[in-house]
Amino acid sequence: MAVGTNRWKLGLFVILGVAIAIGALLLLGAKALSQKTVEFVSFFDESVQGLELGSPVKFRGVTVGRVAQIDIAENLRHVQVTSQLSVEQVGKLRLAVKENGSKLHPDMRVQLAQTGITGVKFLLIDFFDSASNPVVPLPFKPPPNYIPTASSTMKNLEDSVTRTANRFPEIADDAARAVAQVRLVAEQIQAGKLPERGAETLSHANDALRELNAQLKAVNAAQLSSETEKNLKEFNGVLVRTNALLTRLDSEQGLFRNAERSADAIGEVARNARSLGPELELTLREIRGAARSIKRFADELERDPDMLLKGRAKGAP
Repeated sequence: MAVGTNRWKLGLFVILGVAIAIGALLLLGAKALSQKTVEFVSFFDESVQGLELGSPVKFRGVTVGRVAQIDIAENLRHVQVTSQLSVEQVGKLRLAVKENGSKLHPDMRVQLAQTGITGVKFLLIDFFDSASNPVVPLPFKPPPNYIPTASSTMKNLEDSVTRTANRFPEIADDAARAVAQVRLVAEQIQAGKLPERGAETLSHANDALRELNAQLKAVNAAQLSSETEKNLKEFNGVLVRTNALLTRLDSEQGLFRNAERSADAIGEVARNARSLGPELELTLREIRGAARSIKRFADELERDPDMLLKGRAKGAP
């Protein structure tokens, strides 16, 4: 009797557990179906391996929707991913949905991300620098509610590794040229016996330093200091005499003052001479006339020496 009762209780517990699980699933499904969503489309120019239907769409770690569709784009190059975002989250992200498309922030992008190195992939909505992540124009007209994409971290890493690998031949050529130049320099050094000459130069430098050290030790520092002090005193005396001479020259009776007064006197004489100009010119004309009269008298006296005794001849001028 006890064994039958225990089996009945166990069966009832299993049935109730299954019923509760089914009810929870129906409740969650109904809630998900009743939730209003808005579709947004993005086009990825890279592999979306690991992204599945129902993968979460997150904004900085906060789930805002899920992946609803993954398909190949019409240009057979891009991968079209359709995401369903809840209306509530769309309002928080300020994605103004209109008939002609969605009004997005110019820095908003969708990126393919993953949790860890080998984790589950999901879509990440975030703000990226437009300069380093510009909007790449599509070869076809994008549908409404289009969100541009940004390259994933793995794709950027792969591109960087590819560019570096492509430069390996150039790097190898540069390394080979550098090694050849080093070998050439080494050969020139060996041919010119530069190590031996360098050792000889260092030996001469050591000898010169030893000789200089000996000369410095032989210098009488006390005598040198006394001679320096004596020279400084003589130089100080010369400066004192020079200052006295300059003071005398600049004094009231000095050369500079006398020269200044002489210049003033010469200027005064010049001004007075300028005022006497007309009178001096008249005097000079009278002197010139008297000189002509004396010359005529001398000429007549030379022609007639006896003129002073006999008087002027009649008819003479």
